[in-house]
Amino acid sequence: MFAFVGQVPPNKNAEFRRLTADLNGSRKKEYEDSRKKAGFRQEAMFLQKTPVGDMVVLIQDAESEQAALDSLRGMTDPFHVWYFEQMKDLHGIDLTGPATPQNELLLDYRSED
Repeated sequence: MFAFVGQVPPNKNAEFRRLTADLNGSRKKEYEDSRKKAGFRQEAMFLQKTPVGDMVVLIQDAESEQAALDSLRGMTDPFHVWYFEQMKDLHGIDLTGPATPQNELLLDYRSED
């Protein structure tokens, strides 16, 4: 499981909503195909309202999260060029560059049932 949290600047909220509308609408097939090709089993994106502003919370699940992320970051077709440009514009993070966010898992509860 991989998690990403990024701030949605106040002046970018409408753009973020347009992006998710595109991923749910006109670009849904490209989006879903890319996630399948990369090896993701699930990806969920939330908009979280906080006292310090809106945040995007992205949760991804894959057999091998690192392999799926590496695969996704290596895709250079027109859809991914567009997608990574959107992410950089919205969050200021180049997800294909060397300074991508790194996670450290500190707690992981799983039911035995």
